Amino acid sequence: MSPLAQLLCLCTSVAFAPVPQMSQEAWGIMRYTHEELSRGRHLLRISTTDLILDTQAWQRGRLHAFARDFADRTCPGRYVFLDKDRLTQYAGQFVFVCR
Repeated sequence: MSPLAQLLCLCTSVAFAPVPQMSQEAWGIMRYTHEELSRGRHLLRISTTDLILDTQAWQRGRLHAFARDFADRTCPGRYVFLDKDRLTQYAGQFVFVCR
């Protein structure tokens, strides 16, 4: 391939490369990203930090509470969580759809 064609390929691949989504801060101790998927589905990824005297149950409770609050604000009225929650101690992934 000629050097000019290589340069053109490089420039177009850089110009149209996807930009990663940066997480946003919420509640002071939570970070999240939100993506709209096909057919009205929403993907919410949440992470939290340790607090003094924190337990795994409290961390999971915060993740669930944030997911419910976010879905309620995104879908005024009704929403349904579709997939089983994928949780670790510090992070969770939720898929929901507005009804």
